[in-house]
Amino acid sequence: MILATTVQLVYWWGVFARLAFYDPAWEKIGLSDPPQAGASVLICARNEAANLRDNLPHILEQAYSGPWEVIVIDDASTDGTSAVLEQLQQQYSRLRVLRIAEKTFPGKKHALAQGIAAARYEHLFFTDADCRPASGQWLSCMAAALLKTPETEIALGYAPMRREAGWGGRLLNGWARFETAQTAIQYFSFALSGWPYMGVGRNLAWKKSLFNRSGGFSRHLHRPSGDDDLLVNATAHAGNTAICLQPESFMYSDGERSWPGWLRQKRRQLDAGKRYRPAHQLALAVLSLSHTLHYFLLLVLLIAGFGMITAAFCYLLRSVSLLFLYGKILPKLREQRLLSQVPIYDTLFAAYYGAFVPLFLINNRHAHTWK
Repeated sequence: MILATTVQLVYWWGVFARLAFYDPAWEKIGLSDPPQAGASVLICARNEAANLRDNLPHILEQAYSGPWEVIVIDDASTDGTSAVLEQLQQQYSRLRVLRIAEKTFPGKKHALAQGIAAARYEHLFFTDADCRPASGQWLSCMAAALLKTPETEIALGYAPMRREAGWGGRLLNGWARFETAQTAIQYFSFALSGWPYMGVGRNLAWKKSLFNRSGGFSRHLHRPSGDDDLLVNATAHAGNTAICLQPESFMYSDGERSWPGWLRQKRRQLDAGKRYRPAHQLALAVLSLSHTLHYFLLLVLLIAGFGMITAAFCYLLRSVSLLFLYGKILPKLREQRLLSQVPIYDTLFAAYYGAFVPLFLINNRHAHTWK
């Protein structure tokens, strides 16, 4: 247990503390003028009529000072998506629609690749049809991150889940929000440590030249998942990756409404994770294994009735460290309400890592579709 706890403390104080002590105000240093570079916003949509009607105007009305466009790739929708987009095109001249008549590949990479090829500008910004920006400054904030230095080619944004009122879906919503925040803590912290490994397609930006130079999605076009994190994993490094944690840049979505839907989503994401660089897979495996072993060995010692002082010391040391660091990180993610629930969710995460993740990786039969 001492070893597992020590490994956990190394991750939390050596890696995640970088995010805890990171000030998002630093992102504005040197930005005397708003970004002026041309920008293409890409959204892949399949049967998303209602979401596009509700959310797309908030994208189209961004206050961006440079030339920009919004491209919606209609990926062989069979609902009213086409009609909604035609209506919005009458209102917004910057909206372009690319229609894919027939779906020939799983997932949305093929459709996204067509949208990227059609984009007029070098700077590409990605989100989903069910996402709504926190403000009219989303595009400006993400563009500022992508233009941070001449070498910057990737900008990682944050995409939290909306908080639901009422008790109906509160359990799933709370868990999904915590899991989303925990994932963000990991990929932001690794990026700040000079070792970026993923981003989320709900709020992500990269340069078109990087996409073309790296071969795009060609190496994993047949996989339904990984349109976001696999490209980042293959191309990101300390010199070309920036993060954006301005609250105005957050991109909110509702998340899954049912446990089966959430499980399907996790299967797709874990399927992509199996194709990360080996070093990244090892680092994440050690993180999750040490987390699980910390609690498992604590339980073993409690049942056995020996080593109680060691168990109590390890548990308290890690718990105090987590509460302190979460207390500094969660407000940055606008999720400070979750702080009081950290002990519960952290314990559940140990079970999730120890039982459900291996099960998902072995039984991945349902990870073959996008929509």
